[in-house]
Amino acid sequence: MGRLDRYIFSTAAVAFLGVVVVLAGMIWATQALRQLDLVTSQGQTILAFIAITSLTMPTLVLVIAPAALFIATAYTLLKLNGDSEIVVMAAAGMGPWRLLRPLIVLAILVSLFCSSLAVHVVPASLTNFREQVTKVRADVVSFVAQPGRFVNLTQGLVFHVRERSANGVMRGIFINDAREKEVSTYLADRGQIVESKAGIFLVLENGSIHRRGGDMWRTEAAPQPTPEEARAAARAKLAAQKTDQSTPAAAQPPAGDQKQGRSESKAANSSVVEFQRYAFDLSSLAPDTKGVDIKPMERPLSYVMSPPPEDMYVRFFPGRYREELHKRLSAGLYPMAFFAIAAAALAQPRTTRQSRGAALTAIIPAMGLVQIGNFAIAGQLKANAAAVPLIYALPIVTVIICAMILQGWIRIAPPAALTALGAAIRARFARRAAA
Repeated sequence: MGRLDRYIFSTAAVAFLGVVVVLAGMIWATQALRQLDLVTSQGQTILAFIAITSLTMPTLVLVIAPAALFIATAYTLLKLNGDSEIVVMAAAGMGPWRLLRPLIVLAILVSLFCSSLAVHVVPASLTNFREQVTKVRADVVSFVAQPGRFVNLTQGLVFHVRERSANGVMRGIFINDAREKEVSTYLADRGQIVESKAGIFLVLENGSIHRRGGDMWRTEAAPQPTPEEARAAARAKLAAQKTDQSTPAAAQPPAGDQKQGRSESKAANSSVVEFQRYAFDLSSLAPDTKGVDIKPMERPLSYVMSPPPEDMYVRFFPGRYREELHKRLSAGLYPMAFFAIAAAALAQPRTTRQSRGAALTAIIPAMGLVQIGNFAIAGQLKANAAAVPLIYALPIVTVIICAMILQGWIRIAPPAALTALGAAIRARFARRAAA
C-alpha cells in the first residue's frame, strides 16, 4: 500500500473508529441505566456494573458499524473533493476505482469484522451477559449483607446487619419476618451465610427469637355427650328447676359467680426463645436458575444450524432459528452495500462550482431504504422461508447497481426542473449575501 493509499485509508479508518466509539458510547450509556439496579439494590460494586453492561457492547457495535462505515466513506470522499484532491488525481490519470482501492480494503475489513461479531462474538457475549446477571441476582450474600441498611429481602422480610468483616462474618443481625400470621423477630450477635446442597442458610449465633401473634395456646374441645347422657342431663336439669323454685332467693348464687367460668383469662400471645445457634433458611430468596429460557440469538452457530427437536423454539416457534441463522450469515454483506452507496455518489471528481448537496441528499435516503428493506425482510424470515434469498439479494444487488453507476454504465441525474429550482435558490441567496 503506497503513501496515497495509506493517507486515504488512515483518514477513513480514523473517521470510522471515531463514529463507532462515539455512537456506541452514547447508546451504551442509555442502555446501561436499565441495569442500574445491580448497584442500587443488589449490593454490587460499580466495577461489576461496568463489566456486566460492557458485555452488550458487541451487539451495539454490530448495529452501528455499517452506518459508521457509510459516514466514514462519505466524510473521506467529501474531504478529498473539498480540497480538490480527487480532481488532481483524476487529472493525473487516476480513475475512481484506483481512488477507492484503500476504501474497498477498509470496507472488506469492516465486513469481515461484522461477520465475526454476528457469528461468534455477539452470541457468546449475550450468553455471558445472561449468566452474569443471573449470578448477580442469585448472589444472596451481597444482597443480604449490606451493612447499615434495612434491606427488604422480600414482602414482609426485613434484614439489617451492623457490620460485615472481610471473612464474611456479620455482626449485629436483625431480621423481622412478617410473611406468616405469626411475626418473628430474630436478634443475633453474629452470623454467617452457608451454602450447601440442602440450600442457603444464615447461621445465627448467640441470639433470640421474639414471636408474637397467632394462637400460642390451644384448648381441646369438650367431648360430645351420648344420647343416653343427654337425656339423663335433661332429666337432672328439670329436677334442679323444681328444686330451685322451692329455694329462697338469698340462697341462689350471686350474678358474678354465674359469669365466672364462662370466660377464661387470655395470656399475651408472645414468646421469647434464646438460642446459641440457629439456621435461618434463605433458599427461597435465590432465583431458580433451572429451565432458563435461552433465546436463539444466544446460541452458537452450530446449534442454530441444527437445533435439536426437543428445543422449545423448534416446537413452538420453528421460524426463529431460520431467522437467526440468515441474519447472522448476511450481516457481513450490508457494510459493503452502505459503502457502495456512498462511493457511487461521491467518488466522481467535482469542481468547487459543482454542488455536492444533491449527491448527499440522494445517498442518505438510499441508505435508509436499504436498512428498512433489511428489517422488513428479516421480519419475514420467521414466517416465510421464501424470504431467505431476499436478505442476501438486497445488499448484493445494491453493490452491483452502485458499481455500474461508478463505472458509468448507469447515469442518474436529478430532473431538469429540480436542477433549475436549486440553481435559482442558490442564485437568490448569493444575491442577498452580496447585497
